[in-house]
Amino acid sequence: MDFKPGMLLAFNWDNDSYGVCKVTGVTETNKEPIIGVVTYSNYYDTVPEEIDPAELKPMVLHMPMYLPAMKASVCKEIGTADVTENEARGFNDWLKAWKDRRTGFFERSIPDSVDFILEQMAKVDNAPEDQFYRKKLMERFQGFDK
Repeated sequence: MDFKPGMLLAFNWDNDSYGVCKVTGVTETNKEPIIGVVTYSNYYDTVPEEIDPAELKPMVLHMPMYLPAMKASVCKEIGTADVTENEARGFNDWLKAWKDRRTGFFERSIPDSVDFILEQMAKVDNAPEDQFYRKKLMERFQGFDK
């Protein structure tokens, strides 16, 4: 699959459901590209054939995914949507940090990467804003905010 900004993708969340993400940018490397995605808390029993982007609820605003990780996620193209200013900013901020060698990318599937993010967030107990964000993210991840 040739990933392009704005693509909406369904991916295997687990054996019984599908999640949705959107490509926010693609970075070419000497080996495999890195695909920036935003993931949504919406999930479906089958691959959605039609989707209204306005109904998607962001879960993780930026996840840089190495191409083999995207392939492991078994993505299926389901539509397109505009990349928002915030989504583009998240991708561009990551890209600058990556070029400065201050950050990396995920080499595991999208569901495994979300699990990893949640595990790391559970270990951090910083400012009240962080606690609020972590709580909201975990609620969405657990399907409470459909």
